[in-house]
Amino acid sequence: MGPRPMVDISAIGITCAECGAPIDKLPFEPTKKEDGTFGRLYCYECNKARMRDRGPRRDFRR
Repeated sequence: MGPRPMVDISAIGITCAECGAPIDKLPFEPTKKEDGTFGRLYCYECNKARMRDRGPRRDFRR
């Protein structure tokens, strides 16, 4: 499997929930929630830091 294709979302004007940087591309098409927002989205650097800080994934398939 190769990398996921990126979706250009620059026209939407979304900013990172952590640092406020503009987000121009995502590996998915964001959808609006019931309240009309896109929820908390993170730029590449902030998302990478969040994944690093949360620790390893656990396997719950026991």
